[in-house]
Amino acid sequence: MSSKRNQTTALPTLADAHRLAAVAAVESGARDFAAQMATTELRRASHPGRATWAPTDQDEPDPVPQTVVDGDEDLWLRSPATRTWTMPSFDPAHDAARCGDALTWQQLAHEYGPLTSLADDRRTGGRR
Repeated sequence: MSSKRNQTTALPTLADAHRLAAVAAVESGARDFAAQMATTELRRASHPGRATWAPTDQDEPDPVPQTVVDGDEDLWLRSPATRTWTMPSFDPAHDAARCGDALTWQQLAHEYGPLTSLADDRRTGGRR
């Protein structure tokens, strides 16, 4: 996926986490997950007013946020009718094909997490 750092207030990204020595030290097969978890912790520490969900947070929050940004700061929108998430900026030339699919919360969190709310309000989407 492409980084959209100008869409949001600079949040730590997966690319940032991959540069951490602790992530680089992890076995290559587990490095992406380690980066997701490190990004989760970095976001929670640097933006405590915003809810951030780890890739392991598989229960859909209540209330459900209508917009989130993923680990690369790409925006995802929720369709209340289908309860699925889509990436409005999807570009098949630059994004993984999977980003063009409508994903459930569980799929989105697991594959593209951490997910962070846009609102600076921990009540949005539950407390995380």
